[in-house]
Amino acid sequence: MDSLLTNLADELLVQDITEPSAVLGSLSDHHLQAAYDFVLEQFALELLIGAAKNSNWQDGKFVIDANHGPIHLLQAAFYAVRLEVQRRGVVVGC
Repeated sequence: MDSLLTNLADELLVQDITEPSAVLGSLSDHHLQAAYDFVLEQFALELLIGAAKNSNWQDGKFVIDANHGPIHLLQAAFYAVRLEVQRRGVVVGC
């Protein structure tokens, strides 16, 4: 799955997120479901790491002030996977 994330990140650097993804388009529905779960899990993990490293409350909002690169990468990857899931009508578990 790490190579999938690397390939998706490379693709997102040169292509708009709303364009169909060649990386995700090559996955079967089953593998797309697995990618969805993996990216969501990694996104949550990076948020937790960032929160643990440096975070605080400002004006009633929780601000994470660390780990921005991985957080933004996984946020973009999650949106790309979610768009592909919606395009195909794939049902993902909660």
